Amino acid sequence: MARRKFATLKSFLNYIGVEGDRTIFTWVSASEGDRWAQVIKGVTEKVKAMGPAGKLIKNLN
Repeated sequence: MARRKFATLKSFLNYIGVEGDRTIFTWVSASEGDRWAQVIKGVTEKVKAMGPAGKLIKNLN
């Protein structure tokens, strides 16, 4: 059920102009602290590489 809700959320984000790649759905156990850190680091690097969300930045012109 969570995967379906996440798919709906991702579709909605795409609809409003936020790239779906800015989000991730993964399972990490509470005992997997190292894996959690790797996942967060990977997502952070990916989002930084994408730059600002174009649709969410006000046009100052």
